[in-house]
Amino acid sequence: MSGVADPSTIDVVGQDPDGTYLLIMVEDRPWGADPDQAAQLREKINSYAGFIFDGSLVRRYPETEGQPVRIRLDCTSPPSGHIEHIIDHATAQLANHGIGFQVNPRN
Repeated sequence: MSGVADPSTIDVVGQDPDGTYLLIMVEDRPWGADPDQAAQLREKINSYAGFIFDGSLVRRYPETEGQPVRIRLDCTSPPSGHIEHIIDHATAQLANHGIGFQVNPRN
């Protein structure tokens, strides 16, 4: 299991051409495909934030220290409804700590 369904895993760590480090979470299921999907997304976002805030990101990737970080959600389609509300709330909360959040629908 991986992606949003597995909140204990950081799916991908990368870097944008602008130098921002990306923590990418992947959701290959359509929105609404699993009744637990919203809770899994919340837990995954919290896990990613914890990975940044507790210093695990810098310990594992020392080159990220002092660099901009953004969490990106790669998904099959744009989120809507309750999922969109979760993302909006997370985006606002993370922004308070200088961390970006981006949704990247693949279609």
